[in-house]
Amino acid sequence: MKTEFKSIHVEKMDDAGNGLARLATLAAIDHDGDTYSPGAFSWKNAGGQWAPMLPAHDRKAMPFGKARVYEDGGVAYAELHLNLDITAGKEWHSQLRFDLATGQPAQEWSYGFGIGEAVFEQRGDERVRVLKQVDVHEVSPVVRGAGFGTATLSMKGRGSFAEQLDDAIAELDDLVGRAGDIAKLRDDQGRDMSKARLAQLAEVKSRLDTLLASASAGSGDPVAKAMAASFLTRAAQRRLGR
Repeated sequence: MKTEFKSIHVEKMDDAGNGLARLATLAAIDHDGDTYSPGAFSWKNAGGQWAPMLPAHDRKAMPFGKARVYEDGGVAYAELHLNLDITAGKEWHSQLRFDLATGQPAQEWSYGFGIGEAVFEQRGDERVRVLKQVDVHEVSPVVRGAGFGTATLSMKGRGSFAEQLDDAIAELDDLVGRAGDIAKLRDDQGRDMSKARLAQLAEVKSRLDTLLASASAGSGDPVAKAMAASFLTRAAQRRLGR
């Protein structure tokens, strides 16, 4: 079974070495032109599948942790567990915490997988590979991740509303960058962004409009409404460098 790779951008890790990464939104089409059938990651076991954590995809190295890959609500997650009782686990944990706390995170992660079953479908102007059985081999820190990057969640809970806003803005920053890259690639090839992708972007805007309206409606004070709108706008602009 051929091994392929997709990236995971780890943004948070707790003191005990636990993290939660989002591998894929099953119904979405990623940058590699892949999408997933429900059960693609849980076909082995309803509770998910376990895979070792290895340095740089080195299958000869001792694992420094393990990850449980599972599905929930149409999303595939990797529950990360670093083994802090061994030197490698401690060192990778220290490096990751340092990377996250110092400037723009540079450390990237990737997971290797084999495909048990897949089919190709034509969806609009895109030829899409639908993965029906994904066998995750390992999860690794790498110099440069392959494939479509993914977001990471904290296992310590959602945190405060301000922290959630910061996380959401960070993800929007990443989304804007990727959308720009894809748009440039399509422009270079003389192609327009597909209707499906434009519809997804419109849905993102709709959700943000709903969020802003909800925040503003929380107070009858027009000054408070203006402050809420101003806060969200300025925060987004800071993260997007505008």
